[in-house]
Amino acid sequence: MSHPEIATQLCTGCGLCASVCTSNGLQVVGVVIAFIGVNECAGCRLCETVCPHGAINCPFEIVLDEA
Repeated sequence: MSHPEIATQLCTGCGLCASVCTSNGLQVVGVVIAFIGVNECAGCRLCETVCPHGAINCPFEIVLDEA
């Protein structure tokens, strides 16, 4: 599982993403958000959804199942 990418130039440190993080991996550090639990991300994408500034991007990998 990859972790959210944070555009620090867009982040205002409001903490909304940290408040919805199901793995408690996001934390306000100084004036921006930081992902502190790289291996803990549940991949729920709630942080990306609630960010009012578009500062979080949750990349994902497409895997094709050869059936």
